[in-house]
Amino acid sequence: MPRPVLALAALAALACPDAHADDAPTGDVIAIHIVSRVGTTGAPDDRPKRAREDQPVTLFAAVTIRRGKDTYVVADESPIVIDGKKITTHAWTDAPSLALAWNRIEPAVADMSNTSSGQFAFEAIDYRATAIANAAGKTALAADVRPTLTPDHGGGVGTMRYQLSVTAGGKTITTPGTEARRGRGSGGLTDAVHRVSIRRDDTYLGYLTELYGQPYIWASAGTTDATHQSERLEGADCADFVVYGARRMGMKVPYTWTAELPRYAKTLAKGEPDGDGVYRDAHGDAIAFTRVGDLILFPRHVGVLVEDRGTRGVLDDQDIIMHALFDTPKEVAIKDSGYDNLPISVLRWPTR
Repeated sequence: MPRPVLALAALAALACPDAHADDAPTGDVIAIHIVSRVGTTGAPDDRPKRAREDQPVTLFAAVTIRRGKDTYVVADESPIVIDGKKITTHAWTDAPSLALAWNRIEPAVADMSNTSSGQFAFEAIDYRATAIANAAGKTALAADVRPTLTPDHGGGVGTMRYQLSVTAGGKTITTPGTEARRGRGSGGLTDAVHRVSIRRDDTYLGYLTELYGQPYIWASAGTTDATHQSERLEGADCADFVVYGARRMGMKVPYTWTAELPRYAKTLAKGEPDGDGVYRDAHGDAIAFTRVGDLILFPRHVGVLVEDRGTRGVLDDQDIIMHALFDTPKEVAIKDSGYDNLPISVLRWPTR
């Protein structure tokens, strides 16, 4: 049954109107976890979450207490699932006096490279812990994926990682944070750092928004496609960004670079910009704005069509693309992409 989300002192007062912090049950905190749930039903668990923007995601603190020979878990919800095991929890009134605090674990850089040393190597992504405002003492809170250390291009969509700390009796315990590195084959963090990804919707563009808030990584990579940095929502270069969305749609597309994209997507048109910003083919005819989700392939760069602006029905430099380029993913007019004066190809992914 759901339990009210209240500060711990208030919970104690509900149990006993005259209770003070010193009256809380004694016991030792031996472990803490973050569990979460998409929606309002079902047992919260410790696995990474993906949700649509219209689906609430709630983070819950789960604290393991040892009192004498007894060990039990307190949380707002019961049961919860940790490491695949279903656990019946106790109410917070069964906890000692605790101080809870929550952090985001977020990238501190919007742009980085796996080749900064002159040769390829997985560079460690610079993550920082930033306190979540007004979250102190809360035993549950809504997942907010908006970044604070890099530009917020998503306005509520993207990926964020979280950390919980609990202080009791002068001792502080924290869930995994910036130190929980994957090691070889990645510059990112393990799934022990609780991760939530929120997308706009279930379209191709919607799936791409799961990478909002993550850095542009020049030469993003993985030892396999399944362990690619984009697959782990650590970041992406321009080509891996557009491939990620296709894979989320169920397409069997490998991570690759821009020159290889025509092997996996059909070329619809080719052309160059003229003096008024309209893209024209070899015959001088204006290229049509095909449809949202088609790829605009430049020499060594790629973006995804988002909106027909400028001259309606015509592909021109006023049209909006979504891309990743020296910044976290965002939407820009083609004229502001830095590639508007170059030839383009229009590509379309197969339906599957």
